[in-house]
Amino acid sequence: MNFQNELNDKQYEAVSAEDRFLRIIAGAGSGKTRVLTYRIAYLIGERFVSPSRILAITFTNKVAREMNERTKDLLPGQNISQLTISTFHSWCAKFLRREIGVLGFPKNYIIYDEEDQIRLIKSIGESFGYKKSDDMNKIAMNWIGAKKTLGELPSDVKINPIHRDQEEQLLKYFEEYEHQKAEAKALDFDDLLIYTIKILENFEDIRERYLRRYEHILIDEFQDTNDLQFKLLTYLIGPGTSLYVVGDPDQTIYTWRGANQKIILDFDKVFPGTRSIILNENYRSTNEILGAANRLIAHNVERIQKDLFTRKTGGARIVVKNLDTAVAEANFIGNKIEEIKATHPEVHYKDFAVLYRSSYLSLRVENALTTRRIPYNVYGGVKFYSRKEVKDCLAYFRLLMNEDDNVSFDRIINVPKRGIGDKSIQLIKEEAKEHGLSYFKYVLEIDKYQSQLKSANLKALKKLQELSLKTREKLRENLEAYSEVLDNYLKELGYYESLANDEDDDDDRIDNVHALIDDIRNYLKENVESTFEEYLQNVTLLSSQDDIDGSDKVSLMTAHTAKGLEYEYVFVMGLNQGVFPNQRALEERRKSGMEEERRLAYVAFTRAKKELFLTLNRDYSYISKSNTTPSQFIKEAGLDYGTPLFQSTLKATGEGMERIYKYDLSGAGKSGLYKENSKDSAFATLANSNGITWKVGDKAVHKVFGEGIVTEVDGDIITVDFRDFGRKRLLGQHPSLSKKGD
Repeated sequence: MNFQNELNDKQYEAVSAEDRFLRIIAGAGSGKTRVLTYRIAYLIGERFVSPSRILAITFTNKVAREMNERTKDLLPGQNISQLTISTFHSWCAKFLRREIGVLGFPKNYIIYDEEDQIRLIKSIGESFGYKKSDDMNKIAMNWIGAKKTLGELPSDVKINPIHRDQEEQLLKYFEEYEHQKAEAKALDFDDLLIYTIKILENFEDIRERYLRRYEHILIDEFQDTNDLQFKLLTYLIGPGTSLYVVGDPDQTIYTWRGANQKIILDFDKVFPGTRSIILNENYRSTNEILGAANRLIAHNVERIQKDLFTRKTGGARIVVKNLDTAVAEANFIGNKIEEIKATHPEVHYKDFAVLYRSSYLSLRVENALTTRRIPYNVYGGVKFYSRKEVKDCLAYFRLLMNEDDNVSFDRIINVPKRGIGDKSIQLIKEEAKEHGLSYFKYVLEIDKYQSQLKSANLKALKKLQELSLKTREKLRENLEAYSEVLDNYLKELGYYESLANDEDDDDDRIDNVHALIDDIRNYLKENVESTFEEYLQNVTLLSSQDDIDGSDKVSLMTAHTAKGLEYEYVFVMGLNQGVFPNQRALEERRKSGMEEERRLAYVAFTRAKKELFLTLNRDYSYISKSNTTPSQFIKEAGLDYGTPLFQSTLKATGEGMERIYKYDLSGAGKSGLYKENSKDSAFATLANSNGITWKVGDKAVHKVFGEGIVTEVDGDIITVDFRDFGRKRLLGQHPSLSKKGD
């Protein structure tokens, strides 16, 4: 093979260089994987290095498999079975199968995944007197993980005197965690690295054997290496070992997992004589896209200077769309995909990707795509309405509107757990049938009958009964914002607490429920002639759509998931301050958090080959409890185009908030839910806005709740402390509200 003909000048330089220490700074779309694979093939085919003397480390097993196949294709007829292309953890697992006996540990150990770890930590917390849902368990999990990422075990921990009381308790967690894990003959993912390093540190004969084993070590995605992984590397680099690392500091997006960007930035200081080669010719994107990406990332300080360029000419201007609402933002994406497909018949759905900062943001665009019958796949998670927590909440809401829905009853009767086992559920069903009632109606009226259920079960059902009836009455009165009534219902049911208490602990699950509440609120605001029942029916149609056969589908995923992928047309949605950049990341890591968020946006932008669309909205967010503003990344990338993008948003969050709310919910009474004691029109109609702009301290007068003081203003939702009825969250524009003069 003529390697020089297959590569550009810089790529060939990187593949053929003979320096012992090589750092390849490979910009987005510059052929990083190609260079790494060709380097391996070059070593074997041109420099006659034995495959058994080469170790290549990747960060996913999928990439390892792909690189192995590509290398075989480049070296037809050669036996490369002894070539090792592996992840750090996979390599360590194989090492420990052979060597862990020296630590007195069995070779048939088991590996705990994150779910196993969480379960063990919660069990330990219970033995210390904490509830499974207690924040202390999560703190302990994170603290132990942080210590182990640094390679520390309990005996290595030094207590911080400033936080002595808490850290002493956390150390007890750590000690018991390690003890119980050892009793179970188990290792966690960090242990694979820690135990490997312990053996190499303390057993000279083993260390010497591995120092002589590899002549060439190559590391992919080197910017994501953590301290523990780098320490392991130092024990594998012998006097004649060559180290070849490939990465891009501008794409370091996993520091929250322990990645240390300084390892690649300071590589030449650690290994004197290092040769650095920068690959900055991009084969993926247009000059327009690269220009925006270069301007954006230039705002970061911690980086190696480089500017991506391409020899491609032309390219469409990047589109920035600031829409009034989140629904309008999603509709723009759906419409644009339809438009491009209609005008370019050769374009496939698989050529499109929609990227977002957090998985809960997929809701709106899923609705927009489904409505247009555009097929899509959600990567890194299940479709929004198919997520367990969303389906649980919808089941509760359906039962509020239709007590004959036995399917929804089956789903929620013991969610959250009420101590109602299968036998008790079966008894409820049998008794309901005896009295000719649906399951939920029987529960609502169970006081009228002589049930054989245990007193504990009856007590649990009584709480469900009271909460459901109270919530239905609030919905019928329509005095408070629908979203607030339903959100409070879930809180009082203990559903949020159950998510925190669940073994599959995940902050995104609570965000998903918040996003659902937000969706209900926006639907009723945007569809003024619709009822809540119609919302629930619409959701059922959306969630029951069968996937269209074939792989020609739009890809939906987080920006983290998109790393390493590329698409002809890319939409980066939700470019609002606090969303992207993510407020939580900024609060936790401040300046370094902002730089990482910027790198993540850089990764998202550079996924686009042909056209890039950036979208945002001016809507009220139930999650952030405020109206949204544009992400600073738009301006930093030079994409405001001199338009009043930021001024118009300020107007939208101020004077522009005098919107008209017209909720026609009267049709919801037709279900028969309230026939027994309701008026003909079961739900009040909110026909127009009161036109009031509220501020904290205003005196509010409600036609039912009386007088109160406004204590909080979140967009179009206000919190009022009423003299007689306590604190209520209300739609500020509701006609039942008026302002009392000073």
